[in-house]
Formats: sequence, structure tokens, C-alpha cells
Amino acid sequence: MLTRRLILGMPLAATAFFAGLGRAGAALQGADAEAVLQAERYLNQITTMRARFVQIASNGSHAEGLVTMRRPGRMRFEYDPPHPVLLIADGINLLYYDKELKQATFIPLWETPLWFLLRKKVDLSSGVQVSDIARADGALRMTVREGDNSENGAVTLVFSDRPFALRKWEVTDAQGISTTVSLLNPDFDVAVEDEVFEYGDLDIYGLKGGKESP
Repeated sequence: MLTRRLILGMPLAATAFFAGLGRAGAALQGADAEAVLQAERYLNQITTMRARFVQIASNGSHAEGLVTMRRPGRMRFEYDPPHPVLLIADGINLLYYDKELKQATFIPLWETPLWFLLRKKVDLSSGVQVSDIARADGALRMTVREGDNSENGAVTLVFSDRPFALRKWEVTDAQGISTTVSLLNPDFDVAVEDEVFEYGDLDIYGLKGGKESP
């Protein structure tokens, strides 16, 4: 069974630098600065997205499922069997729900790595260090970490070049465990109903109004 850290695809060790956007970061110049601006413009233009995903970790774990996003603040990861996991960001909290154990955990959304993609405005120019920017084989890669501190790990965003689009993210935590989440044939600007990000129907598993763990 996948652990919650790997289920998220972005270990909680990375939470600090995503929650800490706003502190001064390293200045970039020339082509690197333009690449960061290109990524920011692209991410800020995304309103909705739906895609199949494949998640692979360096410890050998593997999972697939469906991800739906509506910015700002909302995302849903539904994992295929045999992984009994559901993640829902409702704009305020992130629900981690284990259908098999009938257990739920709520985390303030701004304290999670998911906040990076769900912020009203994605800003890579302050609070973080963007490094290892490279274009090769039709892709743009850039690594993001908190300032000069490598203790919280790093996230590498991978964009296709033509068309320019987010294709995957690769996370490496402080222990060296890496997790890659690849998006398969993502659809953007699709209609996404509010019900996708609601979890009141989980009352059948013992949640009281969708707000308490059993």
C-alpha cells in the first residue's frame, strides 16, 4: 500500500518552501529568467484540468488514477484500485481519505505541497530558489527549493516545449526518495462541477458532515 507521503506525489518535507513563498529568492537573468516567466505565465493561465496520471517512486511503488483541478484552491486525486485513496482539496482543506480503513485526515491547504499549483497566483520569483533550468529533448526542466536550503528537498517541474505544457513533476525529499507524477493526455479548460470537490457523501464511511474522522 502506498504511504501518504508518496500518495501526495510531493512529500510533506517540501511543504515548508511551498508555504513559505514570499521571502526573497535568488535572482535569475537572461534565458533562465525568461524560462521562469514562461512557466509562471503558463501556470497562471490554467483554470481547469483533467488528466490520467501515473505515479512512480524510487522505492518501487506505483499507482495510477485521475486528477482534476480547478484553480484557485481545488484539486481531486482519485487512485485506481488496489490503492483505496482519495485526496480532495476544497479551497480550504486537503482531505486525505483511506476508503479501506475508513479514516480521514484534514490538512490546511496552505500547509500542503498542493498549494504550489493551487495558489491564486503562482510566483516563482520570490521565496524560492529556481535552479537547474535546462531545455533538452523538447522539454523544459526547472528545480525549485526553499532558498539555499536543501534540507526540505526539491521539486523539478517538467514542461513540454511544443506546445508548452506541464507534463510531470519530480520530487526528491531530504532522504533522497524521489517520486514522479506524470500527466497523461491532460485536458485543459474543461467544465468541472462543484460536486467533484465535495465530500459530504463520505458520511456513509462514518464521517460526520464530511468534517470529522471516524
